[in-house]
Amino acid sequence: MKTKFTLILVMLFTLNSHAQVDIQKRFQSDSRKYYNWNKEFEKYELKETEYENTIIDIREIGSKTNGYIVISMYDNGQVRLHHGSIVEFTQTSEEEGTWLIRSKFMKAKLVYNPKENTITYLYDAEGKRYSKLMIFKVTPDEIPNASLKTVAKTDD
Repeated sequence: MKTKFTLILVMLFTLNSHAQVDIQKRFQSDSRKYYNWNKEFEKYELKETEYENTIIDIREIGSKTNGYIVISMYDNGQVRLHHGSIVEFTQTSEEEGTWLIRSKFMKAKLVYNPKENTITYLYDAEGKRYSKLMIFKVTPDEIPNASLKTVAKTDD
């Protein structure tokens, strides 16, 4: 009886050790460059450089090809939210990764380059080409609530 119980415990421990945990990465940006595709010249043209806050969350659930991405941008006094489910992940270089994102209304691509600390977000797909892109200069949060600050109450 003891051996059967021990065997069951060992099997449960083995199954739990192979289970993958959810992974969430958060990036913060205080600047972004906004580009539009110019059909006439066949290239992306810089439209604007913005110095406003952006938070990018990448949550992988179970694997790199499952999860969702949320991009929350502060833009001229308004908050813009872009989000979608991860449908594919590819390792484009040793450190660089690319996620394909889909939602009900959009198809997009997100590329993270840790060497340059940039995230490139391509969206508004028209046929084979994305018509808009943003390049964010990012810093990853090491602690989930690293951006939160504590306010101490003092009695006068």
